[in-house]
Amino acid sequence: MKRISILLCILFALLCLSPSEILLAEDNYEDSDYWLTHCSYDSEYHDSEECDAYRQYLEDKKKNTNSTISELKARKENIGADLDEALEYAKDYANLAAQYESEIQTLRVQIKDLNDQIDQLTLEIESNRALVEALNERVLSRMRNAQGTMHFNPQLDFILGSKSFDELNRRSYGVQAIMQKDKEDRNELLGVIKKLEEDEKKLEESKVKLDEDMRVLEDKQAELYAWEEYYRAVAQEFQAQYDEIMSQIEEMQASYAELASMINLTGMGTSAYLASPVPGAGLSAGTWYYPASFGGGVHLGADFAVGRGTNIYSPANGVILVSSDGCGDGWLGNSCSGNGGGVAYGGNQITMMVAADGNVYGVIMFHMLYGSPAAVGPIEQGQYVGRVGSSGNSTGAHCHVELFYLGPGDITDIQEDYMYRSYSQSFNCGWGSYALNRLCENGVGAPCRLKPENYFG
Repeated sequence: MKRISILLCILFALLCLSPSEILLAEDNYEDSDYWLTHCSYDSEYHDSEECDAYRQYLEDKKKNTNSTISELKARKENIGADLDEALEYAKDYANLAAQYESEIQTLRVQIKDLNDQIDQLTLEIESNRALVEALNERVLSRMRNAQGTMHFNPQLDFILGSKSFDELNRRSYGVQAIMQKDKEDRNELLGVIKKLEEDEKKLEESKVKLDEDMRVLEDKQAELYAWEEYYRAVAQEFQAQYDEIMSQIEEMQASYAELASMINLTGMGTSAYLASPVPGAGLSAGTWYYPASFGGGVHLGADFAVGRGTNIYSPANGVILVSSDGCGDGWLGNSCSGNGGGVAYGGNQITMMVAADGNVYGVIMFHMLYGSPAAVGPIEQGQYVGRVGSSGNSTGAHCHVELFYLGPGDITDIQEDYMYRSYSQSFNCGWGSYALNRLCENGVGAPCRLKPENYFG
């Protein structure tokens, strides 16, 4: 019974699906050539439900690819920062190690100087010891001479040979003086040796201290070189990751370009002029700067004030590149950009590339009503692209429009060239105060910013 219930549920679900939905459930769009031909702009099936579903499939795939590219670019930035940091650390450690090398060289010179002084003192000590030995030998020689004869020693013989008492005193004093001089000379030499040995000991102690200081510096230097080697290895790893991510980005961008090429504009002509996206709307704030009543500040587009829910139309033939939806009503400072690669604070929005009067333009429209932005794909002049709302950074219903000059060209150029260019969300013109450096009116070449109110009225 349970199995029958399940089968009935499945049957009921299939009966509730339209033929195109059943087709979509079975078809994975592998035969892209078929779908491109079947749903091309000049095909009778272009506006069919199944082609709408195919375009939605392409849009979703583009959004996912674009999201992946954004994530990879963010990872690339993070890894690039890590790489720079690792290289900076390696550089700092190498510089510190070089500083230690200078100190080590200074210590080596000092140690060599101490060794030279110690060697000199050693020579002086040995020389003075030789003098002491010579003096001792002289005294010992006298003693041996005295013991080797039956007579008194020469000094005593000299004294006893006196012929008078006065001469005896003089001779005794002379012998005593000579012996005292030997003693003083010996003591002086021993004192010199002691002083030299003390100096030598101090030098040895200084040398030991310098040797220890040098060993500490060499250990620190070795540690710094080890850290330098470590961070260079880390940098190499980050470089490998960076290169891999760059390869992935290039691969994904190629995939994105391939998806973009599936938006077939064959059969669509270039518009003769740019039409107003919101006919009859008033200008509540002009381009480049807000009016003083609004508090001033940079304003990169024109605000067309009109009732909430008013339709917004394509200003020319072209293609919607980005469709971002999902924001409710906003407020001042609301950063919502919807889902699908929209610009922050822009709320629900679309980004277009259109061809008119022999030129190619970029167009961005912000603050649309929730659920209203048209899907990515070809668009004709005057065709619905959304409805006026107040999503994102907005305090009232209006359509904020930004206009970019991308260079001379037509629909063919959009299909064959501009779709493949690596444009940022601002068509490489930047945001904020920096964007004021990319104004066409100042003689800046494409891509540059235009005042929408001068073209849309």
